[in-house]
Amino acid sequence: MVPGSLLLPLGLLLMGWPAEKHFPWIVVDIGMSIVGCSIILNALAIQSYILDTFTLYAASAQAAAVFFRSLCAFGFPLFAPKMYAALGYGKGDTILAAIAIALGFPS
Repeated sequence: MVPGSLLLPLGLLLMGWPAEKHFPWIVVDIGMSIVGCSIILNALAIQSYILDTFTLYAASAQAAAVFFRSLCAFGFPLFAPKMYAALGYGKGDTILAAIAIALGFPS
């Protein structure tokens, strides 16, 4: 999970600021690829952790995790267009990267 937690803010920043500054499309696509890979890495690590931790109740724990992930996927499109319209892609993705750092690097 550590590589995914390190790559997510990097990918968000690499996706947002080049899009706002009109860099070539490949830079934004590389950032999107990094974000996608980091999300998959984190999802697989979380899924494995839930299976190993809640052995008897693994199905219920997985269902709860999927439900929470679905709620987040439902809620993000509700505020994202207004956030990007008000802040732009660079600042909007910087806020998301800061949230990813705060959630991904607890000390």
